[in-house]
Amino acid sequence: MTRTVYGPPTQLAVRGVGVGAAGLGLVTIALTVVLAVDLPGWLQAVLLVLLALAAAVSLVILLVGVLRVLGRGTRLVLDDDGFVNATGFGVGRRVPWRDVRKVQTDGAIVSVDLSGGRQSLIRTASIDVEPRVLARELRGRLNRDRGYRPLSGQDDLA
Repeated sequence: MTRTVYGPPTQLAVRGVGVGAAGLGLVTIALTVVLAVDLPGWLQAVLLVLLALAAAVSLVILLVGVLRVLGRGTRLVLDDDGFVNATGFGVGRRVPWRDVRKVQTDGAIVSVDLSGGRQSLIRTASIDVEPRVLARELRGRLNRDRGYRPLSGQDDLA
């Protein structure tokens, strides 16, 4: 069984780690300044709440970046039985090749038309592959599943 897993680009994952760490550092510096300056109680309370929210956002960005560096999160898995698209919102769902009707690409999106009028949109900006390359691989896997062979006699459809 051949299995291909497309994950997020490494640059994007590392960028999330950097932005999250920088955000936490800035929040720490700002917290030190707010606590060192003698401010009225209400103003200090408001600033502390805002800093807590900024720290929470920075921590989430940092954790998502770390998970992406470790290979978790957004991905596309192709195998001989079908594919799992987790590049958009929600959890990826397994789609067998027999349900695929058509594969097309337009910009950064690869659209896979499914049976029953459904559609699976693969956002290639969130994974490390070019849209045309991915569409070609999807069509090749779809052809292999259906038993189609190229006219040139080559067995490699990639």
